[in-house]
Amino acid sequence: MNARFILAFILIGVVTAGVSALLFNPQIGFFGWIGSLFSEMTALRFVGIALTTVAATSVGYIASRLGADPTASGFVPIGSGYTYGRRLTTDPGTGETRMVTRTADDALDDLDMMVGLASVKTEINKLLASLEVEHRRREQGLPVFATSRHMVFTGPPGVGKTVVARAIGDIYRSLGVLRKGHLIEADRSQLVASYVGQTAPKTLDVCRTALDGVLFIDEAYSLSAAEWKGDFGREAIEALLKYMEDHRDRLVVIVAGYPAEMHRFIASNPGLASRFTKTIDFPAYDAVELCEIFRAMASEQQYLLPIGFEAALAPWIESQRDDPQWGNARSMRTLLEKTREAHALRTSRDPNASVAEFELSDIQSAIRDS
Repeated sequence: MNARFILAFILIGVVTAGVSALLFNPQIGFFGWIGSLFSEMTALRFVGIALTTVAATSVGYIASRLGADPTASGFVPIGSGYTYGRRLTTDPGTGETRMVTRTADDALDDLDMMVGLASVKTEINKLLASLEVEHRRREQGLPVFATSRHMVFTGPPGVGKTVVARAIGDIYRSLGVLRKGHLIEADRSQLVASYVGQTAPKTLDVCRTALDGVLFIDEAYSLSAAEWKGDFGREAIEALLKYMEDHRDRLVVIVAGYPAEMHRFIASNPGLASRFTKTIDFPAYDAVELCEIFRAMASEQQYLLPIGFEAALAPWIESQRDDPQWGNARSMRTLLEKTREAHALRTSRDPNASVAEFELSDIQSAIRDS
């Protein structure tokens, strides 16, 4: 907002007032009106004119700020952060793809950059297409029928389930499906209490924090896994289902876990099966994809990897993939931390060594320590 705009606004106000005076009293003339304005000036009239000028300037300033940058003031038109027709990049032939307050386009950019996950990105494209059709039907005055937006994410740890859930919240917020679109993460410990009568209130407290956003429950199968007397996991499920029903248009729930366990979880309660009708499977990363993820993580931290590092890393990945503790991308992040430690130890002994470049020995040392 610059001074010229404020001055122009004030001048327009003065001219408008003069024209109005001429319309109501044409005999006095414009200059006569100006003269009478000052000749009959009183303290009360002066205060009134000053307050009117300040108010007009303030209104002009606020209007110009909102018009120039509504996002900064908290006003974002529905759909303004999403390009209709936008889809994630996938190659149907090979399944290969290009490598979090965000607009839908920002969220899709981040998803598009994720390594692998071609089948997941295909499901997101289906979701985007459905939202677009709903929008077009509303514009044409056609009915839009209620659709369950709750989802099941199946897959091992470290394959991007939480990242995708957060992106879905951002997409839904940008398109007006959810007012906030924030992500609340929870697990059994945050939903289930130890004593009678405490679980339902505890579960409802978590649900309320997620209202108008996305509630992401990791390892949700643990809520129904225990069969012994005194376990309150099923009470948490019942409280969750009732809250979902009472706020079906204001809450999206995503439950996640290993495929077999999640299938048993959904089948354990008819209410779950009727509400969670969409399942997205997240496949484990292969060695090539994990090498690329390792490279991306190192690049993000401004480290250069040695040429041919894949030859040392890939065999280790293959030997670890069947380990129950294997964490896919999480394991790559842990390995990178250990590589940084080995790099720091080596470069601290050599003042001429590059602090921005890993050597193959750093990665090999990290692998030995893993």
